[in-house]
Amino acid sequence: MTGRTAFMTLALCLAAGIPATAAEPAVPAVSSPQNESVQTALAISPASVQLTGLRDRQQLLVSIRPDGAAENALADVTRQATFDSLEPSIALVSRSGLIVPRGQGEARIRVEYGGKSQVLNVTVDGIGAAEQVDFRTEVIAALSRAGCSQGSCHGAPQGKNGFRLSLRGYDPDLDFETLARETGGRRVNPFDPDQSLILRKGLGTVPHQGGVRFRQTDSSYQILRAWIQQGCRDQGRTRQLTGLEVLPGLRRLAEDYPQQQLVALATFDDGTVQDVTHLAVFSSSDENAATVTRDGLAEFSTTAEATILVRYLDQFASSRLMWVRHNPEYRFEGPLAAGLIDEHIFARQRQMQVQPAALANDAVFLRRACLDTIGTLPTAEEARRFLDSTDPDKRSQLIDRLLERDEYALFWALKWADIMRGSEVTISRRGVFSFHRYLVQQFREDRPFNEFARETLTSLGNTLHRPEASFFRVARTPEEMAEAASQLFLGVRIGCAKCHNHPFESITQDDYYGLAACFARVKFKGKQFGLDDEVVYLDQRSEVRHPRTNTNVVPAMFGVVQEELAAGEDRREQLASWLTAADNRWFARSNVNRMWFHLFGRGIVEPVDDFRETNPPSHPELLDALAEEFVRGGYRFRPVLRMILNSQAYQLGYEAPAPIAGAAESTKYFAKAQVQMLTGEQLLDAVSLATGVPARFEGYPVGTRAIELAEGAVDHPFLQAFSKPVRDVTCECARDGDPSIGQVIHLLNNPEIQQAFRAPEGRLTGWIRADKSDAEIVELLYLSTLSRRPTSAETKLVQQHLAQSEERAAGLADIQHALINSHEFLLRH
Repeated sequence: MTGRTAFMTLALCLAAGIPATAAEPAVPAVSSPQNESVQTALAISPASVQLTGLRDRQQLLVSIRPDGAAENALADVTRQATFDSLEPSIALVSRSGLIVPRGQGEARIRVEYGGKSQVLNVTVDGIGAAEQVDFRTEVIAALSRAGCSQGSCHGAPQGKNGFRLSLRGYDPDLDFETLARETGGRRVNPFDPDQSLILRKGLGTVPHQGGVRFRQTDSSYQILRAWIQQGCRDQGRTRQLTGLEVLPGLRRLAEDYPQQQLVALATFDDGTVQDVTHLAVFSSSDENAATVTRDGLAEFSTTAEATILVRYLDQFASSRLMWVRHNPEYRFEGPLAAGLIDEHIFARQRQMQVQPAALANDAVFLRRACLDTIGTLPTAEEARRFLDSTDPDKRSQLIDRLLERDEYALFWALKWADIMRGSEVTISRRGVFSFHRYLVQQFREDRPFNEFARETLTSLGNTLHRPEASFFRVARTPEEMAEAASQLFLGVRIGCAKCHNHPFESITQDDYYGLAACFARVKFKGKQFGLDDEVVYLDQRSEVRHPRTNTNVVPAMFGVVQEELAAGEDRREQLASWLTAADNRWFARSNVNRMWFHLFGRGIVEPVDDFRETNPPSHPELLDALAEEFVRGGYRFRPVLRMILNSQAYQLGYEAPAPIAGAAESTKYFAKAQVQMLTGEQLLDAVSLATGVPARFEGYPVGTRAIELAEGAVDHPFLQAFSKPVRDVTCECARDGDPSIGQVIHLLNNPEIQQAFRAPEGRLTGWIRADKSDAEIVELLYLSTLSRRPTSAETKLVQQHLAQSEERAAGLADIQHALINSHEFLLRH
C-alpha cells in the first residue's frame, strides 16, 4: 500500500470510528437486547454494496418489525446491531454500519441483531487508480457542511474579515479563485497541507471568529486536506449532480425506537449513485420534537411528525418521520368521516393521539360559514330561519346558497386584489376599478383558474380595456414579473435566488433568471403612475442577461428549457402551458392550499405562499388529493370550496378536549377551529349590518360595503385602524391579525358607531318605533350580531340592565354596544 493510500485509509477509518488495523474487530457502540423478540428478519439496505475508489463509502440501514408494533411501524436498529467484516483487507465496517474500502476485491459484511444475522456482499474496485478530490462535488460540499459558506459566515455578500465564499457554494468558480488564488494563495499550502490557514482556522488552532468548524477526524477536514495536498486543482465540471434521495423517505418508527439513521444518496449525470451522508447537511423541521446529528441520526423526544431536511450542494431532499409514544387510554372520539377530507384529517389525528373538538353548533357554523365564504354576517331573519330549520341537510344547503351569492364573488375578488396588488398607485384610479370588476367576474362565473392564470401571464394591450394586463403594471421588470408569477400561481418565493442559489430550496440563480427571461420582451408605452393609457406590448429584441456570466439567458421554467420559437411567438405562452399543466407540481397544490388557508386560518403548507422542500405540508396526501379534485373539476374554485365547507373537519368547534399524555401538538392537525380576528372589511360590514347604518366611503355610493372596495389604501379611519392592506406586497402576510389597544379604543369610542345605535334609519330605532317588546328586540340584537339567541343567563342580565336604565332606548343601545365589543362578535371562531 502506498504512503498516500495508507494515509487516506487511516483518515477514513478515524472519521468513521473504524479500527485502523484489519485484525481488530468492530464492536457495537450500544449493547443490544439479544433476547428481544424480532417478528421479521433483518431488513438491510442496501442489500449489496458497490464501492469505487478509496474515498467511497456506504452507510447501512438495519430495520426490524418488533412484535406488537403499530401497523406499518418499523424499528431502526442500525446503532444497536453488530457489524463484522469477514474480509477486512477488502472492506471495513464501523460500529454504526459505515462501510469503507481498504483493498480491491469482494468482501462480506455480517450483520447481527436479536439473535438473527444476515450477510451482504461488498465489491470494491478502482483502488489502484489515481484519485483526485473533485473540487465541485467534494470540496464545495465540505465547506458547506462545515458552515464556512453559510450566510452568517463567509457566505455573506461581503464575506467575513476579507474572506468571501459564495452562499452554500452556488458559484464554484468564485470559491476556487478565493481559496486557491486570492491573496497569493495564503489560505492553502500544498507543500505543507497541515499549515494551510483554511485548516488551522477551521480546527481552531489559530484565532477564528467563527470558532471550531471541524476536527481532524471529520470528513470535511480530510477532504480539504487531501485536496490541498493534491495541489488545489479544479477539474471543472466533470460530472453534474442531478438528484438527491434520502433513505428512508417516509417511516413510522416503532414505539420503543425513537431513533432513525438516515442515508443521503446523490445521483450524478454519469449514472453513478453515491452515499454523501458524510457531506450532506441535516436539519429538522421541528427541533422541539426531533433533533438530528450531523451524521444523520434523527431522534424524537416526544410524539410528533418531523421532516428531516437534507441538503447536498444545490439539491434538497427530505425524510418524513413519525414517532408516537402510545397511551393506552387514548380513544378517538371525533365525528364520523363525511368524505375524503375527513378521512385524511381524522386518520392523522388518530395516529398522533389528538382528540378533535366536537362539531360546532348551528349558530357557530352559520356565522363561520358566512364570514369565510361571503365575508359578512347573516341577517337576523337569515339566522332565525337557519336556526329554526329541522332539515338535516340545512348546512349543505346553506353552503350552496352562499357560494352562489354575489357577496361570494366580491369577497374572493377582494382576497386576490390584495395579493395581486390592485392599487391606484400602480395601475391608476380608473385602472384599479377595471381590474376589480375583472376579478369579480372571474369569481362570479367561476371561470377555470388555469385560464385566468394563462390570461394574466400572456396579456397584452391597454390595461384599462385589458385589465388582466394590469399584472405587468405592478411587476414592471422581468425579474419582478418572475417573482410575482411564481409566488401568486405556484406559491414559491424565488426572490432569494436573484443573487445566489435559493438557500432553502433546489432553485438556483439560473432558474431565477431563466424564469425572468420568459418575460424579457414585455414592454410598456404610454403614460403611467396615475394615468390610464399605458399599453403592454412585446419587443422581440429584448433579453435578460445573467449577472454572473453577463450572457443572454435562455428562457426556462425551473430547469425546463423552452423550445425554440418561431419569429413573433410569445415566450410567455410556453410558460403558461407549463405552469397550468395537470402535472405541474405547484399550480394546483398552491391554489387549493390558498383555499384551505382562507377557510381554516392556516394552510396545509404554512406560510401559504412558501412551498419548498424545507417547508413541508402538514398533510401531503390530503394536499395532493385536493389538487387532483381541483384539476378534475376544471380548475374551478367552487367545487373545492364546497368540498371543504361540507367536511366535518371544517365544522369542528373551537374548543378541543385537553390533550392526553403522549399526544402530539395539535395545531397543525386541525383538531379545532382557529379563532382569529375579523378583517377590517368584515368587521366594518358586520357593524353596518348589525346597526342598519351603512359606512360611507368617499367616491362610492351610499350602501357600498367594505368588501366591495376596489382599491387598498382607502381613506377610512376604521379600515386603517384594522389593518386593511395598502397592497404593496404580493403576500397574504400583509394583514395583521393581532388585536391592538388602538382597535379596542376605536370600537369603544368611535362616535360614528355610537351615533348609529340611535340613528333614525338604524335597526334599533326602527324596532322601537315598531313597538316591539324588549324581549323581541333583545333577540334581534343577538341574532344580528352573534347569529344566535341569548342564553337564559344573558336574558336575565339584560333584563336587569334595562330595569335599571333611565331611558329604554339608551339601555337597548348599551346592549348593542356591548355585543359589538364582545369577543364573540370580534372573532371568527
